[in-house]
Amino acid sequence: MSIWSSSRVLRVRAIALWTVRAVAVVLVCYGVYLILARLVFAFVVSPNPGFSNVQMWMGTAEDHGWVRGWPMVGVGLTLALLSRRLTRWMIGVPDSGCPCCGYSDRAPRVCSECGLDHGEPEDSATPPARP
Repeated sequence: MSIWSSSRVLRVRAIALWTVRAVAVVLVCYGVYLILARLVFAFVVSPNPGFSNVQMWMGTAEDHGWVRGWPMVGVGLTLALLSRRLTRWMIGVPDSGCPCCGYSDRAPRVCSECGLDHGEPEDSATPPARP
């Protein structure tokens, strides 16, 4: 198991951030398109323009832009607003060093800076001897 460097963590976070934001933009754009298409069909294309046609212009087997559009816009805006927090949660910084003082010497079982016992065996690569 390799430990990621901070530059690699930042690169992966940047990729994840732009991916989440791209998904948010696509959701918002498609949701707005569905809502506007529904309104245009109701007010422009319909023989009897009016708000009542917003709900009944498209048949039951058609794509319901009014019902799908608003949730897409809501989810897209939520993703856009929380994208940075979401990517920080998804790609966390790996633990490095002593949890007490932050000293980065990983080899000893006891921290040479503050004396905290990590509770790990001295050489975790070798299995314990069998009796």
